[in-house]
Parts: sequence; C-alpha cells; structure tokens
Amino acid sequence: MRNTSTNRSAFTLIELLVVIAIIAILAAILFPVFAQARAAARSISCVSNTKQAALGVLMYVQDFDEKIPALDNNGSCGYGQSPCALPDWGNGGAATDQPVFFFNVIQPYIKSQQLGYCPEAGTTSWKSAIPSPYVLGKPYIAALEQNGVYQGMFTQMAMNMLLDPLWGGTAAQSVASWQRPAELMLLTGDSVWGDGTGGDPSPQLAVGNTAVWPSRPDSKCSNYGNPGYTWYVHKGKSRSGAVQVGTTYDNGINSGMANIAFCDGHVKPLKYNALERCDFNTSANLWTWTYFDARY
Repeated sequence: MRNTSTNRSAFTLIELLVVIAIIAILAAILFPVFAQARAAARSISCVSNTKQAALGVLMYVQDFDEKIPALDNNGSCGYGQSPCALPDWGNGGAATDQPVFFFNVIQPYIKSQQLGYCPEAGTTSWKSAIPSPYVLGKPYIAALEQNGVYQGMFTQMAMNMLLDPLWGGTAAQSVASWQRPAELMLLTGDSVWGDGTGGDPSPQLAVGNTAVWPSRPDSKCSNYGNPGYTWYVHKGKSRSGAVQVGTTYDNGINSGMANIAFCDGHVKPLKYNALERCDFNTSANLWTWTYFDARY
C-alpha cells in the first residue's frame, strides 16, 4: 500500500484583501450607473403616465362641448361661494365625500388611479399624509383612499390652474379659445403639495397638489403669490430637505425637470426657467406666462 496526500491551497490574507478592494471599486463605479438607469426608467414611466392622462383629458373634451374638467366639483362651486358642495380643493375628509376632482373626472377615460403617481416621486403614503396638519389634518379614512377622494384632492397629476374657469375665466376652459395648443400647458405629472420647510412632510410623503401655476420672484407677469408647486424632480438633486427661498424652490424641487403635457397631447420635460417663463406678447401688449396663459 502507498499513502498519498493531497495538497490543499487557500487564499492568503493579502489576496482576499485585493479581491475585496477590487469588488469595492467596481461597486463604487457601477452603483451610480445603476441608479441613473433606474431614474431614467422611472422618468420614462412618468412620461407615459402624463401622456395617458393628457389623452384622457382630450377624450373628455370631445364628450363635453370642448371643455376640460374643472379643478374641483366639476364646475359646481366657485371660489368663496357659500354654501359650497364638498369636498373642495384641499378640504373635505368626511366618509361621505365623493371623488369629484379633476383627476377623478377623467378616470372613466384612463381607468387607472396609478397613473396619478410618478415613480420618481413615489407613491403617496395616505395614512401618514392625511392626518398631517400640513396636508388635511383629519383622520385617515380607508374608504376615501379606495374611492380616489384623497388622490383627487392631492394628486401628483396636476392641471394648469390658469385653464380652470375659477382662475382663468370660463373662456380659458374652452378648447376653441386656446390660441397656442402646442405651447399651452395642460397638465404635469409632477406636482408637490408643500415645500418641506417648517416640518412640512408633504414632499417626503409624495403628496401632490392637483393644480399648478406659474410663480417667479420679480416677474413682470402677474404673480400668483405662492410657489406654483411644480415638482422638477427628474435628473435633479435629492428631493429630501427641500428649502424655500423667497417664493421659489431649491434643493430637489426646482433643480431638475418636470414632465409637461401640452394641449395638443404631446409631452416633454422642461426645467423651471423654461416652463415658468414670462414673455412680452406684442398682440396683447402685455407680459404673459408663455406656457400657462391660454388667452394670448
């Protein structure tokens, strides 16, 4: 008989450290690339959602005398009128509330509440958002999430407020009065309820604003006061820790791009300075919001 022995080899400590170092370097290189690819996919998904919502609005227009849905109550209630059917924009919260907002009204045409969420912004946490005093400040009711009331009041898929008869006049709501449909904003897939300052959790909870409007400091156009709450979240800075500077956003609110659907149905991303531009209209002899004002 002859005894045989098997020589066993193993990694040395130096070899293990080299392998770990190489893996760490590769991870540092690849993780940002994966994150960018993931963000690009989310952005494309949001573009698709915005496109489908815009087509839903245009189908509604064909069925309702060339008028788009109003912001809330489908035109049955005006600002400051009393009594006023509830829920209205930013209020309500009773178990009997019905889905009567802009995004709710176009649901028969798009048949998906999920279109109201932008993947880059995230799905709204209604259980956390609704009780917040910065949002609704009332107890969460599961039935109102299920029937779409909460999303109708605070959807990320927001309309151009200057097209609502409450703000832009009845003529602004009519398709026949739109002077530049290919340049006129219909809606955005990226809106945010608040600015994240003073403990306001709405950006982190992905709460939308239902309607957006232009607002720039020192603009020659008519200023609507508060920020317009368009969320320029794509290819921008982190959305966490948003801070308000004057009447504009920074650090994750105005740093990137927003997906905008125009009144002819096409969608494209725009930055803050591009979307909220104020130009002199020679025919009207006044300064107007180029992408928002339907009258000129």
